[in-house]
Amino acid sequence: MFWEVLKGFSMENQKKFLKFVTGCSRGPLLGFRYLEPLFCIQRQRDCWVQYSDFVPCRAGGNASEDALDRLPTSATCMNLLKLPPYRRSQE
Repeated sequence: MFWEVLKGFSMENQKKFLKFVTGCSRGPLLGFRYLEPLFCIQRQRDCWVQYSDFVPCRAGGNASEDALDRLPTSATCMNLLKLPPYRRSQE
């Protein structure tokens, strides 16, 4: 599902996505096989704690619903995309 969504992005949004994940809006000169470290997608658990959070879920909230409210994050130094557990591409 992830790659289908990415293919549906405009070229401009693909560049923005690449910059979001890697910190660069262009791929490596010789191709993505030379990207260091390699691009990686990390699926987040239903409920997780960010470094700035002290409470993993909203009070009285459902862990799955809280996770679906989260946005993707990245670690550009690791070329890592952290995805919450979305159920559909529309989310």
